[in-house]
Amino acid sequence: MLGLIGVTVHLFGQVAHSELLYYPPGYDAYEGGDVQFYKDFHQILMDKNLKPCENKNEIYLIKVIVDENATIKYLRDDSNIEMADKNKCTYNLGLEVLKDMHKWKTAVIDGEKKPRVTSFYIIPNSLFENYKEGYFPDNINSMALFEGNPSGGIMKFREEVVKKIDVSGFQWKNSFKLIINFTVNEEGNISNVQLEESSGSKDFDNRIISGIKRIKKKWTPATIDGIPISYRFKLPLSFGM
Repeated sequence: MLGLIGVTVHLFGQVAHSELLYYPPGYDAYEGGDVQFYKDFHQILMDKNLKPCENKNEIYLIKVIVDENATIKYLRDDSNIEMADKNKCTYNLGLEVLKDMHKWKTAVIDGEKKPRVTSFYIIPNSLFENYKEGYFPDNINSMALFEGNPSGGIMKFREEVVKKIDVSGFQWKNSFKLIINFTVNEEGNISNVQLEESSGSKDFDNRIISGIKRIKKKWTPATIDGIPISYRFKLPLSFGM
């Protein structure tokens, strides 16, 4: 199944709203795959004599749209715009190196060339003098961990949510489900709490969001190459009759 994202995108200064698809699983967006992408990225850093970032913990998720002609447009959306602001050195390095990367592969879906989205985590500390042949960023943790729970702790977090949400005074005739999206940031705090769809009552929606925001217990953030990153969660909540 292809991942679908609906975003407002910034394409080298141009803004457009669109629904974009990621590459199918197992399909390389770059000739030679991810390992070759990072090898070429490292080589361009060296060839252009670019400088490492002072902050060794900088990280950026660089996203591009590869079009039907195997050319790219940089994509800045809700998943990486805040990261760009916090990691300006890495963000700028990524844009500079992308100019000289030309091994992109157009996705062919049912015999037709289609524009598709791909993304790569850029970690300068691993791509300059620390680069090693065959480098690929360590796999992201399966999820951020609530109170350090090795299984993720999402069920424990759900219990905390139930304690904090006050729906007294509201009535409904049928069972229903709400999906809450939220981010666990690099400090292990919850941010960007949103409902995927409204319940139909603004007051009820606000009760749900406020309840989640009141949870002050810490998460252990997800990491890549040992560097903390933001991680986005979906939390379904069911409301019985």
